Amino acid sequence: MQFMIERGWHLYWRNPGDSGQPPRLSWTLPEGWSASEPIFPVPNHLPDDEDILAFEGSLRLLVPVTPPASWSGGAIAVRVSAQWMTCKEHCVVERQSLGAELVEREGAMPTGYPEPAPVEVLSALRGEGEDRLLVIDASALASSARWFPDACPGVRFPSERMLPMPGGRIEIPVRVREGDAPDRRPMVRGMAVIDLAGGLRAFDVCVPAVRAAAK
Repeated sequence: MQFMIERGWHLYWRNPGDSGQPPRLSWTLPEGWSASEPIFPVPNHLPDDEDILAFEGSLRLLVPVTPPASWSGGAIAVRVSAQWMTCKEHCVVERQSLGAELVEREGAMPTGYPEPAPVEVLSALRGEGEDRLLVIDASALASSARWFPDACPGVRFPSERMLPMPGGRIEIPVRVREGDAPDRRPMVRGMAVIDLAGGLRAFDVCVPAVRAAAK
């Protein structure tokens, strides 16, 4: 799903920060098909407000689609209703519905999108009580790393503005309140981005934030 963004305007990442809304997609698919949540690429900090994670110029969302076991190949007709907020000096909520024909093609995952974290990337939440420390160690792969937090119930970071951290090791304070999570089992989720000679690599990270039971 491709968005072309007019000059001076921006669209929001999956965690828009304290304001804004990310694009939302609603699919109409043939019986037996399903579509997962869209995959966002690595966001940018806006020059005028570095607490905002957003995109300028263009945004391409990848949407995993799962066919039924009975599918034997061939094109399928789909429809999608999209809603998004675009902002400049003011914000506008826009909507559009369109139809498309999907066909299967082989190809590699585009760069700049998150992948599962490899074994070389270690993550943990240290400390007890509400104030913890998120540690993500990617030093085996890179010399610089950055953290982009998701909005998670019961989890609060001091800011969405996360500067690159040298040594490939991320250490960020996080406040965890189990009572604010619907099931009292908060999770720390986000995207860790490392800078390599060949470009950026991004990893989705998920760390349980439930305190260990007393023995």
